[in-house]
Amino acid sequence: MSPHRSRRATRQHPLSPQAYRLIAMRFLVYVGIQASYFIGVLGTLTYVLGSDALGNALAVVFMNACLIVGSFVGGSLLDLWGPRRHFVLAVAGVIVASIYFLTTKETAFHIILGAAILGFMIGLTDVIARSYPAHLSGDPRELKRINGAISAASNIGVVVGPLVGGAIAAVAPTNAVFVFTLVCAVVALVPGLGFRPLRSPHDDGAVARGDVPAGAGTRGAGGGAAGASLAAGGETAEPASRAIGIREGIRAVTGSMALTLLFWVGFLCFLGYGAFDPIESLFYRDVLKVGASWMGWLSAAAGAGAVLGALVIMRLPGRLMNIRTLLIIQIIEGIGCLLYVGTPLVGVAMAGQLLLGCAFGAFTPLQNTLMQRHAPLAVVGRVSSIMNFGFNIAGVLPLVAAPWLAATMGVQGALLVASATVLVMPAIILVVRWKRIAALSREEAESRTSE
Repeated sequence: MSPHRSRRATRQHPLSPQAYRLIAMRFLVYVGIQASYFIGVLGTLTYVLGSDALGNALAVVFMNACLIVGSFVGGSLLDLWGPRRHFVLAVAGVIVASIYFLTTKETAFHIILGAAILGFMIGLTDVIARSYPAHLSGDPRELKRINGAISAASNIGVVVGPLVGGAIAAVAPTNAVFVFTLVCAVVALVPGLGFRPLRSPHDDGAVARGDVPAGAGTRGAGGGAAGASLAAGGETAEPASRAIGIREGIRAVTGSMALTLLFWVGFLCFLGYGAFDPIESLFYRDVLKVGASWMGWLSAAAGAGAVLGALVIMRLPGRLMNIRTLLIIQIIEGIGCLLYVGTPLVGVAMAGQLLLGCAFGAFTPLQNTLMQRHAPLAVVGRVSSIMNFGFNIAGVLPLVAAPWLAATMGVQGALLVASATVLVMPAIILVVRWKRIAALSREEAESRTSE
């Protein structure tokens, strides 16, 4: 093969129109949430109500607990209804949460209750990025491009959202950021109402890997009705008796070595992040000694790095699309965490956020691509919910210790311990499970060769 032909063969294909719609849907919902979550909830508690680490921890506990419930509900409804109707419900939920914050009293009780409502609605929207791409393609190379593009767009939202939120908080009350969230949710319906899935759970290609148990898979070839429905712009989904139950998702995860390992990688690696949420705003106030608007500026720096990370993952060679790479990226993320919280200097914190964001921007699309690659389409919503459950439970557990650590070691000391956890956990997994990870990498390589 000539060099010119080789270059043409490896050139990236453009995304489908439906993929571009999905990217716009995710971006608009996510940018609104990013503008309001950190500033509207934790910013109000910290700067308006003078909350301490315990008060913030309560808000994060309720938010994460309800996020888990919302994710399970969202994953099940996605498998039952399909992405189009699920998206309308998710957007409606974000609108309801925004209206609540705009009309409620600014008391600790009402803000914590709002955090729970917002967490549930965020859980409903979480499966958009994690599961919708599998309804467009089963090709791992195309999934990589779609997930990378979604992650890049989401992380542009991490830049734009906090910048807008910070600008609003600089001239108006912190809860005013929810006006922006509400508007973004409404606008997201424009691309959302034209979105159509391109795959059916009943197609032969819907089962991504053969290591998933039959009970969690599809029910045979997609012939006639399913194909006709998709051709007409409709969508097929599982019957209610199968789609609502989470057991099929659990069976898919436990029956697949790859999905099981992905679950535990996420769970152990996200343990460190749980301590960040309730005390990160205190780090800004007491260690960096900056105002609420800096919560937006530093978050935007992480978002800028994440855009770069997502673009890098889109160009990642196929042989590196595996769990080993995922763990190495997570180690880099831990290094970024240590740099972020390691000094009282805003400039150093900015550099740490950029590195942390770059690693996270690469981690998320790779993680989602691997999950979508191994999960049957018929239960991909529930599999993503189980994955999200692991991540969020890992984030909730450290909340019990975060206030005590902050009181004992100081806010910065507690964050350093959390950052070290993010660094050490993936390194341990990489060493302890090296043979299993290597075997999975070989399987992935063989699968790509056969395709």
